[in-house]
Amino acid sequence: MIRKNQNTIFAVGFLLVLLVVTWSLARPVILKLFQKNQDSEKKINEEILKAPLITSKDLYEKTKNKEKIFLFDTRSADEFKKGHLEMSENAPDNFLNPKKLNSSQVEKTSAIFIFNQGDNVFGAAQKTNELVAAGFVNAKYLQGGISAWKSEGYPLVSSDVSGAEEGKIKKINISDLARDLSASADLVQFVDARSKEKFETGHIPGASSLPLSDLEKNQNKISRVKKVVVYGNGEDEASRAAVSLFDLNFFNAYVLEGGIEAWKSAGGQIE
Repeated sequence: MIRKNQNTIFAVGFLLVLLVVTWSLARPVILKLFQKNQDSEKKINEEILKAPLITSKDLYEKTKNKEKIFLFDTRSADEFKKGHLEMSENAPDNFLNPKKLNSSQVEKTSAIFIFNQGDNVFGAAQKTNELVAAGFVNAKYLQGGISAWKSEGYPLVSSDVSGAEEGKIKKINISDLARDLSASADLVQFVDARSKEKFETGHIPGASSLPLSDLEKNQNKISRVKKVVVYGNGEDEASRAAVSLFDLNFFNAYVLEGGIEAWKSAGGQIE
């Protein structure tokens, strides 16, 4: 029994010595990591505090008043497609830099607003500070990002054709279109959502060439009183354009069923 107790005491003592030695060796590393985390957190806080920002309400007022501003959405292309601010440009974070702004002919004094989903405040703040340091003195980030914008009830423009967005799509078939054209061709506007190159190879006579990527900035070329008939490479492209037009308050837009091929099959002219 005595020998067993001695062995237990020896084992416990050995473990204590081992723990002390281990702590002595590990302590500098742990403290260094702790200090590094503190320094990193301090840097993040400083970056966020230094960056100028704008609230959703103030930015909405600027868009409503049609002020000359530049909007850069740093989210992925898929997130952008699901809903973005009107007239914003999709510029993922790793592509948005002073060089890109220079190539986009953005002036140093232009009002520039950057935003992401809202879950990465440091990323938006850091990008804003980078642009300010490069001389774009009026760069700001949107406080709370897209999430805050949506929670305030401000509008977004989508080009997604899934889920609830499908309810924004109205269609018209060739027969109904022919009847409308016979009744009054002047009250129908065709919008070709394909690329300029595709448009040049052949299009419905009188159609406006408005590729999906240019739709928002050229929306002034679309009538708000005529029946707008949209077609693309296929119904998916035309439907994406129709969803965007709906979000831009064009409730008179219709997707041509079967697209330009259905038009050709029905004997429609091609220009």
